[in-house]
Amino acid sequence: MIVFFLPNLQVGGAERVMVNLLIAYHQKYPSSEIMLLLGEKRGDFLDEIPPSIPIQILNKRRGLTAIFPFIKFCKKFKPDIVFSTLGSSVTTSLAKPFISKKITIINRVGNTIGAEKYLYTNLFKRRGYIFANQLIAKYSNHLIFQCEYMAKDYINETKVVPISYSVIYNPVKVEHISKKAEENISQFFNLIAVGRLQAQKDYSTLLKACAHLKSNNILFNLAILGEGELRKNLEIEIENLEISKEVKLMGYVKNPYPYIKNADYLVSSSLFEGFSNVIIEALCLGTPVISTDCPGGNAETLEKDFNGYLCKVGDAEDMAEIINKALNERDSLNSDLIAEKAKERYAEDVIFKAYDNILSKNSK
Repeated sequence: MIVFFLPNLQVGGAERVMVNLLIAYHQKYPSSEIMLLLGEKRGDFLDEIPPSIPIQILNKRRGLTAIFPFIKFCKKFKPDIVFSTLGSSVTTSLAKPFISKKITIINRVGNTIGAEKYLYTNLFKRRGYIFANQLIAKYSNHLIFQCEYMAKDYINETKVVPISYSVIYNPVKVEHISKKAEENISQFFNLIAVGRLQAQKDYSTLLKACAHLKSNNILFNLAILGEGELRKNLEIEIENLEISKEVKLMGYVKNPYPYIKNADYLVSSSLFEGFSNVIIEALCLGTPVISTDCPGGNAETLEKDFNGYLCKVGDAEDMAEIINKALNERDSLNSDLIAEKAKERYAEDVIFKAYDNILSKNSK
């Protein structure tokens, strides 16, 4: 039995990847025992789980509180592999000494920890975060990183070389998103940003860049698709910067793909990333990207004068300058070639083979 284990199925990049892999594995091996294990049964991605995939719930919100329920789960169901990510990686790693040695723990690292650690302003919590990742590195049978940068960063920060690890890019369900991208929409924006309204995404810098564009009489309109705890702050900032006519907060949009497909560029202002799903989805749709050159996989994804542009992290003036340059040069970028090359690297069947190799090798 292979168990896919997540804290919940709220909308997010890591959750999207795991759901895609879960469904793909279930479709390819329908007779295999596949199970979804959740800390909590909540999140919009629940609607995508086929009824034929059994779901077990630990009823625990946090990774630490889920340890003992997870140990009981393992004793009851005796899985061959537990494949987890995010907070569930902490659960599986701390539980590892107390479960059968026959159970293989494979953890997918969700972010660039050398940058993410700075979200913890409390030094004690920051050290605790690194310590948790040291345990993950020590007790996982295999770790999966989303890009080369993440692997090097993880080893550097934890000072632990994993027992075994791989670098596998995130998968894109190309046919699925291409079909969804054909849906009719009533509004079009030449710039699109997609992601939770949280500190990591640094939308404040993007808004300031928009104010620079407006002050220089550059025509544009931007839609930010996503919801989060910073919404009110961003609404106030939009008003203060006097860009309410140019910028719209769309909230959570179930189908962002028509907006991405019809935009001139996807814009990512993140302070750091693991390996951005929305960036590679945009590329697979033929939409080039303007992104910060932040810690993570963006620099491994974007190629100058082919599929996008990189700008400085947290620098509104540089971002505005790059956006202006990109808008002026949009006609020189070939959407068909962008999509073709992206599909060769990120299409689900390509990435699935890499995961299948790891899961099959460890399956009893």
